Amino acid sequence: MTAFAVTLLATVMLSLGSASAFATANGQSSARHEQLRVMSLNIFYGGDELDLATHDFCAKANGCPQTLRQIERVIRDAHADVVGVQESERNTERIASALGWYGSDRAHVMSRFPIIDPPGSNGLYVFVQMAPGRVVAVANTHTPSDPYGPYLVRDGGSLNKVLDLERKVRLPAVQDLIRVLPKLARDGIPVMLTGDFNSPSHLDWTPAVAAVRPEVRYPVAWPVSSALAKAGLRDTYREAHPDPVAVPGFTWTPGGPESDPHEVYDRIDWVLSAGPSRTIDSKVVGEVGGPDVGVGVSPYPTDHRGVVSTLDVVPAVPPVLVAPDSRRVTIGKALSVTYHAPGRRGEQVALLDGRGRVATAHPTSTDGNHDGTVRMSTKGLARGRYDVALSSGGKVLSRTPVWLYPKGEPTKVSVDKRRYKAGESIGVNWSNAPGMGLDWVSVFACPGGKCKDSSEYLVYTYTASAIEGHAKIGPHSIGSEDSWPLPPGQYVVRLLPDDGVLSVAQSAMFTVTKKS
Repeated sequence: MTAFAVTLLATVMLSLGSASAFATANGQSSARHEQLRVMSLNIFYGGDELDLATHDFCAKANGCPQTLRQIERVIRDAHADVVGVQESERNTERIASALGWYGSDRAHVMSRFPIIDPPGSNGLYVFVQMAPGRVVAVANTHTPSDPYGPYLVRDGGSLNKVLDLERKVRLPAVQDLIRVLPKLARDGIPVMLTGDFNSPSHLDWTPAVAAVRPEVRYPVAWPVSSALAKAGLRDTYREAHPDPVAVPGFTWTPGGPESDPHEVYDRIDWVLSAGPSRTIDSKVVGEVGGPDVGVGVSPYPTDHRGVVSTLDVVPAVPPVLVAPDSRRVTIGKALSVTYHAPGRRGEQVALLDGRGRVATAHPTSTDGNHDGTVRMSTKGLARGRYDVALSSGGKVLSRTPVWLYPKGEPTKVSVDKRRYKAGESIGVNWSNAPGMGLDWVSVFACPGGKCKDSSEYLVYTYTASAIEGHAKIGPHSIGSEDSWPLPPGQYVVRLLPDDGVLSVAQSAMFTVTKKS
């Protein structure tokens, strides 16, 4: 066989998702194939809000703890290795801990393998370390739910109106993933994307399906699934069950307090993969006896069925990196830092202060190991931002920020001014935030200067999981179509963690005045 033929064969095998082609093409013939079970699961408002007996909201002030335990059972019964969680509301790490797993509240991913939050990921993905120096990339998303496209179809909307809705509401939510994930796959890293996409798939709304499902009034090339497929992300459920007429695989909905009386059932929860991986199987996880349910659990504790896919992967060597186990640290506590290094003499992990000076340093392994963890002391260090840096021969190879705070320092939120003219954007600052994936800052009305915790949020923006940051809330923020410009009156800004509704900082009050 000629060299050209060998190259062509390897390229074809890689395009088909062959892990063995990846191992050969990258000179990693010693890399092992591994099976990985990846699950997507929307747990319904934190997993502790659904009464299992009535399938309604819990009346208890402290939620429904038995429901959270049932969520843990669902994950165990699915024999998942990695789970992307939607609507986790600060419970990702809590559930992971109960399972004896690792968890990331920033990425909303939990795993029985260690999780690395790599520099530059900006919370979009994590590395799951299946073995020292061998990783897969996992991302998780939850696109906006309202307005819901299938309801527009049901209510007589035209194809053009449906496509316009999807391109405006949901397609922007996956653009960062489309920008980042394909590059990881091209670099030879197996990539998985889990999510509640709140959109059907173009693979399901086909002419054949439209001929047999009355609610599918016409075929739709749904923009989110189409864009992700064009970017190289493969739908593992449809790879395992290619006929949407025979096996619809509906995940929305087994029922719940927010189900529409005239519901449109569909498959909106997916496990997608890219790069060197191969789908072996995929199952719907839901109520016992439910349609197409392959893993049945009773009672079933959420209003979405999950999906768990078994993949054949060859975990890849990660790029050189340094990753702290936390991005905010109480001064005096040790900071654990994971690294993947070239393995040369003289390498070290250091904390660099705001001027780039070494505050403390620790050598990496001197026996040629590329991977390891060091524990760094923060005792006596000043408050502020630092960079954790991996260096070799005096050159910084990788860095990522951390923030050090004295014990007891509260989370803070403030506004740039005490008074704003009507229509003027509100400048918001925060510090020592939880840094979870869906932390948000929002404006609440305070009529007559009386601010109620139960008042409705008006207009808001997400913090992009920043520990410290600044944002403008204004005419382009979420909710502005109904609430902007703010009428004259008194308001507060609150910082709320992970799509939850309980503020974690003292409110910042301001006044809106009439335009002069």
